Amino acid sequence: MIFYCLLASYCFRTNDLSRWVVGNAFLMCTNTCVFGLGGVFTGERYNGRLRSIVAAPCAKLPLVLASGVFPALLASVTVAAGLALGGLLFGVDFSGVDIGRAALSILCAMVSASCFGLFISVFGLLTDSIHMVLNVTSYLLLIFTGAEFPVSQLPAAGQLLSRALPLTRSIEAMNLLFSGGGARFPALLLGELALAAVYVLLALAVFRSVERACRRSGKLDLF
Repeated sequence: MIFYCLLASYCFRTNDLSRWVVGNAFLMCTNTCVFGLGGVFTGERYNGRLRSIVAAPCAKLPLVLASGVFPALLASVTVAAGLALGGLLFGVDFSGVDIGRAALSILCAMVSASCFGLFISVFGLLTDSIHMVLNVTSYLLLIFTGAEFPVSQLPAAGQLLSRALPLTRSIEAMNLLFSGGGARFPALLLGELALAAVYVLLALAVFRSVERACRRSGKLDLF
């Protein structure tokens, strides 16, 4: 956060760093929601529990969702601490911000990011290069979520990609709270939650496909 905020201060010649404090505070969830959750099934394989998970005749949706509850809460605390620290270091004025709405935007963002991490984690069953996938994903969030520069400055394809990534809408919603224009705030958070639901359904669909393939082949690795 300090690096990118100082860089923005010199590049854009501004002392109002609220946009960059918000964006980089939200990106602090990457370690928990992307790298932590993204390696869930890789970790299960390493610990020898993957066979039981795949073969168990139980619903997989509760399993997928349960893995993301605590990381979402932990990431919410991390982002809130990042906002507070960034505000102290760079003089961001929170006096005009609705704290309740700010907390709601953080929670929605972390739910979406956690569901996204769970979706990425399923690909650990399909490739042995999951760490490369996670690193590429973290840079996609850095570039396309509006954390470092407005989404409107991206090319058309980049703007389309940004809408398919978590955090984009929540960062925009938080920035609206600072600017006082909160008319689109509810729609942005509802969009973030809808995106989270899509990630959960995609994770479940991919996991079921992998589960059927593993049972047919008798192998837990499809790569």
